[in-house]
Amino acid sequence: MWKQVYKTLHYHRLIIITLVTYLTIHLIEEALLGFPAWALTRWGIPGYTTFKWLIHNVYFAGFLIIGYFIYRINKEKYLVFGLGIVVWGLLNALNHIIFTVIFLEYSPGLLTGLLFLAYTIMTIFKLKEQDKLSFKIISLSIFIGVIYWVLPIVSFIEIDKLMGL
Repeated sequence: MWKQVYKTLHYHRLIIITLVTYLTIHLIEEALLGFPAWALTRWGIPGYTTFKWLIHNVYFAGFLIIGYFIYRINKEKYLVFGLGIVVWGLLNALNHIIFTVIFLEYSPGLLTGLLFLAYTIMTIFKLKEQDKLSFKIISLSIFIGVIYWVLPIVSFIEIDKLMGL
């Protein structure tokens, strides 16, 4: 069954699957399993409440959704904006994996992070199968994925400072 599902899966679908997984399952996992409290304890972020965590995730979601709409304008021309979402998922996965290893405890979000890792691997294979894998595509996708990761963080840090949070 899984082979059949994989055969019919296109990298375009893996992009939206990554985004939907983040907006649903990943956020639910982090919320139910205490990511805000974990981050407060492990990263020492002052006043990191569930509310603050929710607001910060609005920033991530906003950048990812904007990127998805840019990609949808022309899926081939703006493919790197879509693949940047998959790269963002990989960065998220690595974040949870690395901190699980460093602290020798479960980092809330790790399970769906492993899904992001699987999506990334499948996306790479699908791009290769369809002759879309090139140094340029990989480089630009990584760049866009890092932008999706860094800009929301810089934005919420600066806005939090301005608002005194």
